[in-house]
Amino acid sequence: MTFQGLVLLPSQEALIQRLHHIASYSDQLLVLSGAQGSGKTTLVTALATDFDESNAALVICPMHADNAEIRRKILVQLISSPIFDDDIPLGETLLRVAPTQTKPLHIIIDDAHLLSKELWAECIILNQIQCAGKRIAVTLTVPSSFLADLLPQLPEQLRRQVLPVSIEPLTLPEREALYQTLLRYSDQNPFTPRDIVRAQLETQTGTPQEVVNLLELALHGKPKPNFSWKKYKALSISFVSVLLVLAAWGVVTQLPHSGLTLEPITYPAMDSPEFLAHGQHRLALYFSQRAEQLRLSQIEAEEIVPPDPLASFHGETPQMESDIPIQSPIDEASSKGATVASSSATSASVKPKTAEVKITQNATLMTLHKPTKGYTIQVASVSQLRSLRSTLKMIEGVEGVRVAKYKQRWVVFVGHYSNHQSAQSAAAQLAKQYRLEQPWVRKWAELREYQLQESLPNREISE
Repeated sequence: MTFQGLVLLPSQEALIQRLHHIASYSDQLLVLSGAQGSGKTTLVTALATDFDESNAALVICPMHADNAEIRRKILVQLISSPIFDDDIPLGETLLRVAPTQTKPLHIIIDDAHLLSKELWAECIILNQIQCAGKRIAVTLTVPSSFLADLLPQLPEQLRRQVLPVSIEPLTLPEREALYQTLLRYSDQNPFTPRDIVRAQLETQTGTPQEVVNLLELALHGKPKPNFSWKKYKALSISFVSVLLVLAAWGVVTQLPHSGLTLEPITYPAMDSPEFLAHGQHRLALYFSQRAEQLRLSQIEAEEIVPPDPLASFHGETPQMESDIPIQSPIDEASSKGATVASSSATSASVKPKTAEVKITQNATLMTLHKPTKGYTIQVASVSQLRSLRSTLKMIEGVEGVRVAKYKQRWVVFVGHYSNHQSAQSAAAQLAKQYRLEQPWVRKWAELREYQLQESLPNREISE
């Protein structure tokens, strides 16, 4: 039975009120430290759920979590818009959405000693950003040993930005009250004199987990060690293997020597007619298939017409002088279908004047020259090609649509504006007309690492 988290002691309630007051009025990074089992998780959980004055995000940091995962867990609790980039620092993202927030923000991270140094730096910077008239509050929980190692490593200026708060041990009356309260909740009545319980509590260091463990021992006693054969498994397998080898060796040595005589086997030479005939028989199908593929590839090469790369991106289809329609597939499935259609058209001997020529090509990624001055509007940032196509289809008809590649994501930009005011008004009109979620006005100078694309990819992103 688990008792932790059911009861808050008076000292814990007072500490929660103190933490809430610091988070509301201080501009420092609040770091709550304590020993293992001191109740850090219980305190920050109550801090996140007992107060409604702020929009709180509680994240328990797992082991070996990357920075993008932690940012994503924080942002999905604070903002309603699904359009954000978890590779961008938290300060930049929250600074963008701060004007739309109606409550102050409070970010609480448990087990923060598992965070990277980069996220620690971002949390320190977050205290300098204001949202809804107050600074963004950040509360972290760490073990006492980790905080003792961290503070000497920080410069004097950053050390002033950190406010450490330690969890004091429970007093003996609080330990006894916690023990008796949890005992009543258990609906059991073990025969343990109060003097013995008090003596056991006096030997403890004062953490709530020690009181819970003592009650578990009083209710259920010491667990009996289960005898397991797992640690003897390897030894048993080795012993049985040795016995089998010895038994087989004994059987072999007792057999008569005449029964063990083996007749020699002779194989024909490598250049003998038997080997050559066998090889020709096995490879006949391969050579016939290869000749057929070469013939089909030559026919397809004669029919392929080089396409206009710009037409595949803007949705235009160039026309040949003979007015033969040309279809330019975008994805890999349509490319394979065009090859089969070309082969069947050749075998059926369709007239050249009315036949459709299907061009198969792999869409290539070409880096375009992008402006260095002015502003543009970011309307989407996706990682799947299916989402990119649906976004482009949704804003079909908008002029100045550009697709850029940034790491493993595809970003859609609209327009080029000389000043921020015109870009902001255009973004508002786009959001109203196409029901977009808060388009982002960005400077071209900040998009140096974004590569504008001329055509859509075939195999860059698996769907």
